[in-house]
Amino acid sequence: MQIKARFPFFLAALLTFLVLWLVYRDDLFLVLLVLFGLVVLSSYLLVRLSLQGIIIQRTSRYQKMNVGNYFEDHFDIENKFPLWKQWLEIHDRSGISGNPEEVRVLSGLEARKIRTFNTYTFLNKRGIYSMGPLQLVSGDPLDCFECSRLVDLPGRLVVLPRIVELDRFAHLPAYLSGGKELRVASPETTPFAAGVREYYPGDPLHRIHWPTTARKQKLMVKEFDRDPQMNTWLFLDCQSQAHFEQLSHDRASHPSDYWSVRQQAQYTLPRSTFEYAVTVAASITRYFILHNFGVGIISSNSQEQLLVSDHGFRQLGRALDMLAYIQPDGNLPFNDFVGEYHKYLNSGSTIIYISPRLDQETIAMLDLSSARGLHPIYILINRPSFEEIASESSIPRNLSDELAVRAIPLYGIDYRMDLKECLENGEILISQGIPG
Repeated sequence: MQIKARFPFFLAALLTFLVLWLVYRDDLFLVLLVLFGLVVLSSYLLVRLSLQGIIIQRTSRYQKMNVGNYFEDHFDIENKFPLWKQWLEIHDRSGISGNPEEVRVLSGLEARKIRTFNTYTFLNKRGIYSMGPLQLVSGDPLDCFECSRLVDLPGRLVVLPRIVELDRFAHLPAYLSGGKELRVASPETTPFAAGVREYYPGDPLHRIHWPTTARKQKLMVKEFDRDPQMNTWLFLDCQSQAHFEQLSHDRASHPSDYWSVRQQAQYTLPRSTFEYAVTVAASITRYFILHNFGVGIISSNSQEQLLVSDHGFRQLGRALDMLAYIQPDGNLPFNDFVGEYHKYLNSGSTIIYISPRLDQETIAMLDLSSARGLHPIYILINRPSFEEIASESSIPRNLSDELAVRAIPLYGIDYRMDLKECLENGEILISQGIPG
């Protein structure tokens, strides 16, 4: 229960009529005192009953959506109380729209009736959001009192990062030279046959080697080794000091009807190096998964998350869930972080580094990757272009020449650059003389 600004006026009126009645003993002041007292008491009772019998439900057809889409959810507000409700405010504190709070006002809730409506929210920020809490607020007709109730709702919405659909990638791991058979058992069929072994419960039937089974008179299955060129690892730089983001003070729109939704502008990536890095990681992951390559992601954020390399669309879902809530809150320098994980990677794997930093320490880190038999690819999110201090060349010439000598592919991504064009054709690489 909260006292509003008009209550002191009524309280002062009550005290004034009480004093006048005590001084003059006039029945008129007594009638006014009783009348104002009944009005204030009625307002108090109405407020106490304003949220009684109110049941609210929030449902949606989707639990996961990509950033840049519109999220449609459905509200059901039922008034089970036998009295009419004058008005009701619904404060949405889920943060789905990008604002800390969204308010919608309903008027004239009839007794024992259900009011329904849909809302459309433009998803402009990735993350994991709960469907609540919702705060219900109501008051009396005189605006003397106000009461509220917090409603926790089940369910959540995962806003996945933006994905750029690539038709090709300039450096597909299968086209890279080098690599050898890895003596590591693979649960999937690969071109590297290792031999046969006795059948164990749970082995897929399509891997049974029938000639050997007939000769041995018992079930025998084929074994395969992993293909080093089929494994790709993405290292994502999450050091807080390395990234730049321009804070936006514009409030996100929350249209309430379908036609307002259609008039909204298309989504554009914010001026944030980390959002560009996450979008690049999600796009490359999807492309490799579609081409049956194993993909793993290692991030240097505060929790140092690791997604083991695997194949299939379930792996894509796990990767996008990981990229949905990852934040640039790490403290460890990217070069030191990568050095800790080099020894855990199999020789011949393709390593894609995504970072806004390129210096001599990075060159040394890439040399170490090559020395361990890995195939590094470096994607530079050019931070000066986000800070509007970019020079004519998006990549330092001396550093790009050093990578060209080492035959290490280098991609430079500036602010507002067409990511699809860059990742597919590598025009920045060609213009700087780097093998593409």
